Amino acid sequence: MVKIKLMIEGGKASTTPAMAQTLGPLKMDMQGIIKDINDKTGTYKGLKVPIELDVNEKDKTYEITVKSPPAAELIKNELGIKKGSGEPEKKKAGNISIEQLLNVAKMKSESLFTTDIRAAIRAIAGTCNSLGVLCEGELSQDFNQILKEGKFDDVINSGTTELDPEKAEVLKTQLEEFQVKLDKAFAKKKTKGAKESKEKVEETKEETPDDSDKKGEEKK
Repeated sequence: MVKIKLMIEGGKASTTPAMAQTLGPLKMDMQGIIKDINDKTGTYKGLKVPIELDVNEKDKTYEITVKSPPAAELIKNELGIKKGSGEPEKKKAGNISIEQLLNVAKMKSESLFTTDIRAAIRAIAGTCNSLGVLCEGELSQDFNQILKEGKFDDVINSGTTELDPEKAEVLKTQLEEFQVKLDKAFAKKKTKGAKESKEKVEETKEETPDDSDKKGEEKK
């Protein structure tokens, strides 16, 4: 049995060097395999999906196993963004709701090896942090504390994963307000750093005697 691991875009698989090298000598129907892969991953269009292709070299049969997309891909898909923030501490890429987090957690719970949905949500929130994504208007560590306190129990217990338009607007406003505060904080930090650097330069000048003083001392 030969195992080939691939990461493909849902519904858009194509022949890879690994597949050609392994399956070519077996004279298998490559296009047929690609079609089967695309049929099985069609529901994940726009997402990167890990798959495993197990091939029986003797009878040339094969089995395709579709794994859950990475959490980061699911989060970006929920938010409708193509990538996370390149500077997650300075720029936020989005703001995800508890309903959306719950949806991602449900899809990833098996691969996270937990039956505790809150533990799965906390893990997904950690991934949000690395992408520069807020969770209900909060940084992931603050969100997880609020989660622990039971604020979102009603949503979690109801299993609701739909985001209504009104709440979507609230999330958008939270993101904008958070970014404004973040920009001000970094601007203040930058100004303070520049001021301290200037003061340090001035102190250095005061401590260093100028050339005229040195020459006067030498003549004496």
